[in-house]
Formats: sequence, structure tokens, C-alpha cells
Amino acid sequence: MFSRLIPGWGKKPEKEYPALTGMLRVFLSCHHDDFGNSIEEVLKNYIDHQMPVTDAINEINRLLQIEKDNELSAVMVAIAGDEFRPEPWGETWRSFLNRAMVTLNSDH
Repeated sequence: MFSRLIPGWGKKPEKEYPALTGMLRVFLSCHHDDFGNSIEEVLKNYIDHQMPVTDAINEINRLLQIEKDNELSAVMVAIAGDEFRPEPWGETWRSFLNRAMVTLNSDH
């Protein structure tokens, strides 16, 4: 009952973006390199494992609609948790999403 009184209670980015959450927290996790050593290699494995690629593309499209980089970053940090950061890959959140979109669209 009290959850309805707290603004934003039901809006958890990891729940709103489940395909991207799985991609970041499992395939791109900083805790292992089981799926490859480059973003493209990891995303190709994501596709090969028959993950919800179309859903991930749709979620990325929605996220790229966020105009302010600090707002996008806040959402992406919530989605990725402590599992993935784009900086070690030489990317910002926006550039990572654009790069992921290109790879997912070209191989899907």
C-alpha cells in the first residue's frame, strides 16, 4: 500500500529494460570474459545464444531518446548495476549504446 505513495517506486530501470539488463549483467559482466574480448564479439555471442535481440534493440532505441547524457548515465548505471561500465572500453554510455545498436542490427 505504501509503495503507491512513494514517487517512482515501481519504476526500476532494470525491470523496464530486461533485455539490456541481461546483456550488461551477464554477457558484458566485468567479472568474466566468457563471451569475448571486444564489444562486438560479446554481442555476437549474445545473438548466437538466441537472446532477445529485437527487445534489446527496442530498449536501446528508447534509451537513446533520452537527450541529457547525465540522465542517460543515471538510467544505465541502474540497469548495469556493478557489472558493466563503458569507460574501460573507451566508451560513454551513449557511444556504447550506439555501438551496440550497430552490431545488433548488422548481425540480427
